[in-house]
Amino acid sequence: SSGINAEYGGTGGGIMWTANGEIIARNSPGESKAKNTGIFWSWFNTSMLVGNIFLFFYLGDSEAINAKERHVIYLVLGTLCTLGMFCFLLLQPPPPATKEDGEEGGEEGGNLQVVTPPEAQESIIQPIKDAMRFCCSWQMGLLYMPFIFSGVSLNFWSSVFITIIGEVFSKRSYIALGGIATGIGEISAGFIWGRLSTKIGRHGVVMCSTVILCILYYLAFISFPFDAATATTTRATDKPIIPSNLYLTLAMGVLLGLGDGGFNVSIYANLSTVFEHKPAPAFAVFKFVQSLMGAGAFLYCGSLQLPYQLAILAVTCLLACFSFTYLERFPQRVLVFLTDGEE
Repeated sequence: SSGINAEYGGTGGGIMWTANGEIIARNSPGESKAKNTGIFWSWFNTSMLVGNIFLFFYLGDSEAINAKERHVIYLVLGTLCTLGMFCFLLLQPPPPATKEDGEEGGEEGGNLQVVTPPEAQESIIQPIKDAMRFCCSWQMGLLYMPFIFSGVSLNFWSSVFITIIGEVFSKRSYIALGGIATGIGEISAGFIWGRLSTKIGRHGVVMCSTVILCILYYLAFISFPFDAATATTTRATDKPIIPSNLYLTLAMGVLLGLGDGGFNVSIYANLSTVFEHKPAPAFAVFKFVQSLMGAGAFLYCGSLQLPYQLAILAVTCLLACFSFTYLERFPQRVLVFLTDGEE
């Protein structure tokens, strides 16, 4: 049943994330995209604070979660999710695109150009065709590496990091504290990077996020046992290079949120700008690649020791930074969505 629930959650999450991207792109004219993306990211991640604060006080000092506690947790969080979904019904439909074919869409501090098709989408199949053209574009192929890293990073902070906290520290409520710290970092990332992107550019935000994440990976390497991510029935037995510390772990959670949020805010702002008139197919491909890599990372995270997982994260992070920076700084990038029958 848990596998079926995961499938339903993944399907619904993919649809909602695509809708979020569509709404942001359609309702953020001109230079407001980076700011609005940051605001959205901050508000979205307040859920990490609300949920983890509830878990922290509800679990208290317990060292294990029994069936009754699990049922209460699912009931409370499921109710909040249902209320959030109904809030979508209160949103107004996004305004239609008004730019003519061939009109350029620039970005703050950049030189991206967008060429839009002359006709609006005519059927439900057209977005799928547009997504396929997106996949085959060599220019947008440069975004695959950031997409891949966002999926691997998502798996790390949502499963590996909290697993490590549960193995290193005895109290289950410390897992909630780790989630709160990561949530604070993600919320701060939305406000900080959303503002700074207009001054240092999206590539500058990604470079700063890369530095933050590399520092985090080094701290995790020296302060956590190497078998902390793979221990199952028993607690981690390896000795870390330095003693594990709760306050350092919470600081790492904040750094993790800042770095991960910087990448996601930059990706969302990039797609909202470049694909302003066809955002849904672009965001659909982004979530497809991100989810695919997150699932792939989940397959090895329970069997691969922490240093190897950190190495994968560091390498993909550096490659994503290089790829995104190259895309942002490349002098002539024109993205064309061809309509049916055009060559």
